[in-house]
Amino acid sequence: MYVGNNVSFSPFCVFYCTRANIIIGDNVMFGPHVTLITGGHRINILDRPMSEIKNDEKEGSEDKDIVFEGDNWIGANATILKGVTIHKGAVVGAGAVVTHDVPSYAVVGGCPAKILKYRK
Repeated sequence: MYVGNNVSFSPFCVFYCTRANIIIGDNVMFGPHVTLITGGHRINILDRPMSEIKNDEKEGSEDKDIVFEGDNWIGANATILKGVTIHKGAVVGAGAVVTHDVPSYAVVGGCPAKILKYRK
């Protein structure tokens, strides 16, 4: 995990990363209860319960970095999933579930998150 300068974490943020990284640029603000998850589980092995699949049995596509380019605001209770880049100046609204990259200066919200407007 990399954390840049002037980054603030509100209470109860939870970051799950085992095989991928979380990269946080400068000037990023995290509201309370933000969750970041860089990995997933194998669901294509049907002869065993998913809970028995071990970390070393994962495929490469099941863990991907999450990147914050900087000057970002991540609202309360937002969830950001594996492989997402939050580009420079973007805002993630409270309660959003982000499954795709967020363009620079976009404001996203909803479940799944969609572009609501641009800051410019």
